Amino acid sequence: MTLAAAVRSDFILAGGPQAAQWLARRQDFRLHGDHGGRLHLAVRGMPQQGATASGGRWLALADLIEGRLEDAAGDADGFPQKRWRGRFAYADWRDDSDAIRVFTDHFGSLPLYWYQRDGHYAVASDLRLLLDAPGVRREPDPTAVYHYLNFTCIPAPLTICRDIQRVEPGTRLTLGAAGNRCERYYLPEYPADLHGSDAQLAGELRERIIATVQDFRPHADEGWGCFLSGGTDSSSIVSILARQGGAQVQSCSIGFPEAGYDELDFARLAGEACGARPHLAQVDHHRALGLLDSVIEAYDQPFGNASAVPTLACAELGHSHRFSLMLGGDGGDEIFGGNQRYAKDKVMETFYGLPSPLKAAARALGNAVGGGNNHLLNRVRNFTRRASLPNPDRFYTDDSFASDYYDELLTPELRRQVGRDASLEFMRGLYATGSAAEPLHRIMRLDLLMAIAQNDLVKVHRACKQHGVSARFPYLDPALVEYCGRLAANYKVRGLNKRFLFKQAMADILPQEILRKRKQGFGLPIAIWMKDDAALQARVRDVLLDERTRQRGWVNPEFIEQLVELHMAGGWDHSNAIWQLLVLELWMRSHMDAPR
Repeated sequence: MTLAAAVRSDFILAGGPQAAQWLARRQDFRLHGDHGGRLHLAVRGMPQQGATASGGRWLALADLIEGRLEDAAGDADGFPQKRWRGRFAYADWRDDSDAIRVFTDHFGSLPLYWYQRDGHYAVASDLRLLLDAPGVRREPDPTAVYHYLNFTCIPAPLTICRDIQRVEPGTRLTLGAAGNRCERYYLPEYPADLHGSDAQLAGELRERIIATVQDFRPHADEGWGCFLSGGTDSSSIVSILARQGGAQVQSCSIGFPEAGYDELDFARLAGEACGARPHLAQVDHHRALGLLDSVIEAYDQPFGNASAVPTLACAELGHSHRFSLMLGGDGGDEIFGGNQRYAKDKVMETFYGLPSPLKAAARALGNAVGGGNNHLLNRVRNFTRRASLPNPDRFYTDDSFASDYYDELLTPELRRQVGRDASLEFMRGLYATGSAAEPLHRIMRLDLLMAIAQNDLVKVHRACKQHGVSARFPYLDPALVEYCGRLAANYKVRGLNKRFLFKQAMADILPQEILRKRKQGFGLPIAIWMKDDAALQARVRDVLLDERTRQRGWVNPEFIEQLVELHMAGGWDHSNAIWQLLVLELWMRSHMDAPR
């Protein structure tokens, strides 16, 4: 068994009077242990397992770069994961106790779910494994639904099921008949205490990046590859590994026939510059419609980020070339300062710091000139409105679809259960987590805790697992994240130049065309497809406008119909919202409405 195989496995660890009978009925799992009649274990695949001389037992899904899983069971402070590098979802227990202790890795890249009700409790690596557990009711959580409609995902600790929770990233959970206790052991921090010249710090950062990426290289020369979008993060990982020597590095890239969305030329350029072997493929609207069903099957909760489609296609491409593991550049934007909205927020932060009378005058001017069909004047109005808000409220306006259309979108029933500011309050709570930091660093930490841990890693993990592939994320190595936190904010965004120090560090590693390219991201042209593809249009209307969706009672059918028709007519781009609603309804029908 390899560690990559363990990462792709599943397990259920349960306690309570009916735990053994429930687990024994599962045909897809093997009942693996009856530990003193207190805890029962069922596994699918081959997770790592072990025992200690002191009588402790442990079970893990893991791909550790450094550290030993068996060290956790007897650790004095209970936090050996502080010294672990890599991905892990870990549980340990003693036969003379009914308590389970579980850890997630620093960014929760391997999810764990749990419930506790009527004397029963369990932990599982897939939410769907708990939907038929004793005492679990298949009742959606209205707040989770609202978060999904704003964030495109459901952030921990909530899940789509009211009775089930997800262990938060970087957290230890102790669960037993007597109750539960959660403790966060990891948060990104930003002391910004490193000093030196640009050249000196760029050289140090270069060495750190190279060493980290090389540490994450699989030991075997075959059976692995890299995600390669053509952006700076994935391109730098491929280039560093290719320069390290050994077998030729292979990469997988996905593009689209539509102009403005395809980055295969940059992926090809990055691969050729360092001697990597690229594997390229395109996703058109016909294949995307089929991949929509894969999204519903692959993700254990509703997941409305449309870039799941190319990510699934990329993992499938890797599997077709016999990859069991792929390395991705996730986290690079968030530790090096590469997101476009960081530069935008810097401008808005300057506006926010103006005297109140001056801001009020600018808002009045923006309101006076905006509101018509002039795109530039509307941008002026939107800028003054957003820039007048403090963070994280300002940052939240990028993820506020359901908040923006609260009265029109949501039914009175759902509005009675969830307030307009529920998602904003969640983001405010995350924003307040951790010690004081510069304004840029506070939103970078928010992105690591939200966009990375709750969205991007969920996307990549589930896409890879669907195709029997594991994933590694070198730029989320805790030591590298910690080092970048010691660099002041102006080394990330200087003026409006993003990735300031990173680009200097990578100057002799990446082609200038890659370093200078405009950031595009890993989206897909659903706005075009929904207007031009009759089959996708029919799927949207058949699902979102039918009686079953109306009876769900969450969204107003008249508003959804108007949203769909406006987009199809080309009046406004509502494709992301329509995609989110489509995925939510299809996922509910497939996994939540009826017992499996």
